[in-house]
Amino acid sequence: MQTVSRYLLNNVVIVYTSGYHGRNSTVYDRRIKLYKGVSNPLTFTFKNEDQKAQDITAKTYEFVLIDSETKQSVLTRNLTILDDGSSTSSKGTASITVTEGDLLILDAKFYNYAIREVATDNSRTVTFADTAYNAAGTVEVLDGAYPDMINSEEIASFTSTTGPLSRTSSAIDANPGINNNVALHTIAVYTKSFSGSLRIQGTMSVLPTDSDYFNITAIDQSSPITFNNASGVTYYNFIGVYQNVRFSWANNSGNTGQIDKILYRH
Repeated sequence: MQTVSRYLLNNVVIVYTSGYHGRNSTVYDRRIKLYKGVSNPLTFTFKNEDQKAQDITAKTYEFVLIDSETKQSVLTRNLTILDDGSSTSSKGTASITVTEGDLLILDAKFYNYAIREVATDNSRTVTFADTAYNAAGTVEVLDGAYPDMINSEEIASFTSTTGPLSRTSSAIDANPGINNNVALHTIAVYTKSFSGSLRIQGTMSVLPTDSDYFNITAIDQSSPITFNNASGVTYYNFIGVYQNVRFSWANNSGNTGQIDKILYRH
């Protein structure tokens, strides 16, 4: 048996609200590591040159992530102030969570970050990453520690007329081997002035015929799902392990709208 330790650590970063005066010098910032595929919570502690936490209860701070090659901002987010003045343990602290979605379009490489104080007139004031007056800190975005995000499967062809409704997709592999008994499936339905019904069907057959399919009810929805002059994107979830799924839709009488496509992920 292998015994492996994992560490639940708070990613705490010190931010200096004033610079070096000859005492308690911190000569470089600590590199922040952000991992693709998960959310990364960060906590910042605001201190002066004497390493004393500062009162930030009435202040606003802005986190900016910058591509070190293009010099363009790729993420801007206000920090959540944790310092409520109630205890010394929370004094000078604020946090941000860099989400899985934030990192999805970013390459794995080095970035710079900065934190600015936002005044009531919307002007910005510098804070420092260390006591040597360096405003920019360093962020390393890494991948490989967690699975990469897989693109949703796009279903835009509804050509079969033998399904339960007038337009039906072909069989779509639901990958039962990588799911479990509470497997969650999500669809994004793109509609255009559509009034009608959508039915989700599943089967455990590898090479299904029409008779192999059964109806699936989406979470908190009726079966079939109904639409009334809908345009835009609507999300639905359903649960289960299936070999294949398919989607079938039909217009109400007199309606000429359509379902343009369905994005499916599981």
